Amino acid sequence: MQTGKTTFLSIAAPLCVALVYVVLFFKPWSHPVAHSSTGMTADEAGSLWKDTKSLFEEGKYQDALPGVLLLHERFPGNHIYLEMAANIYRHLGRLPEEAQFWEMYLDRAPDPHAACPRLGEIYDKQDKEKEEISAFERCLARDPDNPDYIYHLAHAQEMAGDMNRAGELYQRGIKISPINSDLVMGLARVRLRQGKPEEAKGPVLEHLEKFPNDVDGLLLAALIYSREGNLPKAKEYLERGVKLSDGYADLHFALENIAERERNYPEAIRQYDRILQDHPDDQSTRAKRDALARKH
Repeated sequence: MQTGKTTFLSIAAPLCVALVYVVLFFKPWSHPVAHSSTGMTADEAGSLWKDTKSLFEEGKYQDALPGVLLLHERFPGNHIYLEMAANIYRHLGRLPEEAQFWEMYLDRAPDPHAACPRLGEIYDKQDKEKEEISAFERCLARDPDNPDYIYHLAHAQEMAGDMNRAGELYQRGIKISPINSDLVMGLARVRLRQGKPEEAKGPVLEHLEKFPNDVDGLLLAALIYSREGNLPKAKEYLERGVKLSDGYADLHFALENIAERERNYPEAIRQYDRILQDHPDDQSTRAKRDALARKH
């Protein structure tokens, strides 16, 4: 038995020494090995990512694009590369491609905030109403108590004409964030459009006490008083708004409407002319102006 042990050790010991020599000399961990599913080593990916980020930070967005697209191709599940690609397309002004990458990001990233509300805003710019609402719905589903996400979905529904759904969402948001002025004013707009100016008036006037120079608030207050038939009060709010933002066309449209109701046609034409000064290609407004001038 003793002889057997000696024979085994005499063979094993040199092998162990040889293995240690190979490990210490060649250091196999220092030699990058290509990932079988990507064809790119960790060192190569890290170097390419570093170069891509440097180009992005230098504002060289077109130069940064090929690198991040290659990284996405090799690592399609990596949401960091998706975010970078989306931001590059944003700077390049390529909205369809930016939306494509935010869609993938929203589907794969653990946190949706980089894509929200940007994805819905892209669809809004492209007049894609259904896609815009869908994007905001998915953002909200990922973070149901986020008042900003609630606002964006509510506003999209409001613009789509679904006042009941918009009102429900604004109310839901106000319960979470009672002092959120965007939600408060949104609900007031909905109530006014639903023919309930009395429900809109209080919150709007309270809002204007806190933010007296909020032009949207001044416009909304004017519309409420106009709906009630108090035209002098409505004009007071509109004129305050014009002093703050003379180029805000909606203020002039509202003043034109009041002027016509008061049969002050020269003033109505003057308001049309002010709108056309900033929007000379607005053929609809020009036609209304010319029709009014011919009649009066």
